[in-house]
Amino acid sequence: MNQVLIIWYDLAKPEQNLNRLVKKIKLCGKWARLGSSAYLILTDVAPKSVRDNLSATLLDGDRVFVGVAARPSAWRGLPEDVAKWIVANQQQ
Repeated sequence: MNQVLIIWYDLAKPEQNLNRLVKKIKLCGKWARLGSSAYLILTDVAPKSVRDNLSATLLDGDRVFVGVAARPSAWRGLPEDVAKWIVANQQQ
């Protein structure tokens, strides 16, 4: 069953692994960027498995959070395309 997950990260040395991490996030499924360090993905993979997959890219001192972003949700200031993505992809 597909679900929307939120991925948040804080990289100790983004110049070393940001591009690799973002590429890996985008390969997880349909995605939308929430901000400078957060993405939503639509996937049938469990949050723990997504975390484990991303962990191969992380360095010492990096942090990542992967959780379910289920309805209802609320936001302010997101670009219109991201807001539409959320509405279209969150499960009832």
